[in-house]
Amino acid sequence: MSTIRYHDFDDINTLSASLSQQWLDAIHSATTPLSFALAGGTTPAPVYRRLDALLSASTTPHQPITLVATDERWVDDDDAQSNEGLFRRCLPLSAAKQHWQLLSLKNAAPTPAAAAAAIDARLREQLPQTFNAVLLGMGTDGHIASLFPGAPVQQDQRTCLAALHPQTQQSRMSLSLPRLLHTERIWLLISGAEKRRVLEDAEQQQLPISALLRDAGCPIDVFWCP
Repeated sequence: MSTIRYHDFDDINTLSASLSQQWLDAIHSATTPLSFALAGGTTPAPVYRRLDALLSASTTPHQPITLVATDERWVDDDDAQSNEGLFRRCLPLSAAKQHWQLLSLKNAAPTPAAAAAAIDARLREQLPQTFNAVLLGMGTDGHIASLFPGAPVQQDQRTCLAALHPQTQQSRMSLSLPRLLHTERIWLLISGAEKRRVLEDAEQQQLPISALLRDAGCPIDVFWCP
């Protein structure tokens, strides 16, 4: 199992301030182009907004930054459920200053399954082999990105795979577990007592989060608040 380092905070605001500053420091210390895989959802949104303010106000030069979602729903960017749309809404100031570019997990194909080969080729061509950091969330069922319990975490050696939400049957594209693990650091952002218990019990389970903890080649920094 990987080393897990817990960082506990009283609320999401203090958590966001700490993580966004660590993120900015990583950006400023890099000497080669940067790439980050980012979780969607409401929990990390304050972190993105805080980084947006820090990055847009900074006058320190930095390497080019590429952002990619850890997973994406097969919807338009202006849909409220789009993770790629979320990044644009949460990082508008730094986007206006061209501090980063977004590499999409979508194309014009009708389904993620039909798009998987082309998206895999895009990721291989336009991303470095190793992320500077992967920021993940986790569901109460132990899923990460759109890698759900009982479903594949990799297909055909590709960097991404088509996925279905087990309850809603919503179509998604997800980075594969091996692609998520090619990173210098992992930030796991969770809130609430229930998710904390799931994470602490993961070693005894067969869940996607269990596989991440088992196979990660770097320490996992857990940022938690109630």
